[in-house]
Amino acid sequence: MVPTRDFAAEILNTVSEKDLARLHEMKSASWIGYPRAISIRNEMQELLAHPRTHRMPNLALIAETNNGKTMLLKNFCKHSNPPDDPNAEKTILPVLMVQTPPSADEGRLYYAILDRLCAAGSAREPEDSKLRRLSIILQHLETKMLVLDDFLNISSSTPSRRRKFLNALRNLSISLEMPIVISGTPETLNILSVDPSIANRFKPLFLPKWSEDRFEEFARFVVSVEKTLMLKKPCQLREENALRKLLIFGEGMIGEVVAIMRLLAEWAIRSGTESISGEVITRDNLKALGWVMPSDRSRHYE
Repeated sequence: MVPTRDFAAEILNTVSEKDLARLHEMKSASWIGYPRAISIRNEMQELLAHPRTHRMPNLALIAETNNGKTMLLKNFCKHSNPPDDPNAEKTILPVLMVQTPPSADEGRLYYAILDRLCAAGSAREPEDSKLRRLSIILQHLETKMLVLDDFLNISSSTPSRRRKFLNALRNLSISLEMPIVISGTPETLNILSVDPSIANRFKPLFLPKWSEDRFEEFARFVVSVEKTLMLKKPCQLREENALRKLLIFGEGMIGEVVAIMRLLAEWAIRSGTESISGEVITRDNLKALGWVMPSDRSRHYE
């Protein structure tokens, strides 16, 4: 049994509460570890344990869009921070993860961090005041690392504003004696390069796309994803042909491969097939399920 053009109607069909629960659990975001990602997480763990010094080392996590950066960082935070406990005598937060503000502005950076800590105050508060409050709060929380996701957000600012923002980031690391981890697409390295003294402070860690030269590792990754699909029957995805099609249609990106597998799993659950075979993974079938390859999406919109 393979998907048809009627799939859009099929997904509206009534399914049991148990099947709905399976679909909900399958679609829940979860991090799937594999050697390169685990290696990066371990290096971040070592950085977290680094003794405080005047010049703390920093990291830049570099990967294409939808290739697992944010999920890796969230998993790292989950394992590094204690679980929420309203009865705890004191709240500690070893790792603080914040979305990089949409422009290269020192004040907006401090405000974003304070807002994440539920202590934002007034947006008009002077930068020095924000920094003082920020230092006190982070010291109280015993925060040891700051993570800034989507660092490419500041790319729309002028080079001079970006340079000033990077200097603020460097000064923040120095004053708090705290390592900073940023994440972004490869263009992030161009942002850092405006000031070599700052670029040298951020060691790049690359999370590459899947490719033919990592085919065996990719196969193990696919098997790991399969275990999260909530299907009642084993899939036939370990065959070379099926793996190559997943690699091609997902264009080597982790998020895209996972999305394809979950889309096919949803069809398998709703259709009663309860399994995914390699023959199902075709361009026409994926198109019938509403899938558009990443490189085709802008053209598809047009």
